[in-house]
Amino acid sequence: MKKYFTGILVTLIMVIGILGITNPGFKQPYQLLDNQEGKLIHNYFIFSVYVHNEGLVKNEKGNYRFYRRYIGIALHFYEISPLRVKDE
Repeated sequence: MKKYFTGILVTLIMVIGILGITNPGFKQPYQLLDNQEGKLIHNYFIFSVYVHNEGLVKNEKGNYRFYRRYIGIALHFYEISPLRVKDE
């Protein structure tokens, strides 16, 4: 049992280390979002969260600013739910 536990533990530590080294937060956000303006809002050891300004959208109830949000894991980006902020 100890032999298997040690192997699993070493593998887990190696995977976490590789993901930490390839964390997109170590690069500049503008390089990661195709030269568009972006901002790093959270940088954790394994993954990072970025926001990207999509623009001002007007509707009958008011002006809203939409932000696309991305999560970066091991140099790959995945879009998560957009953020809507009321623009005063």
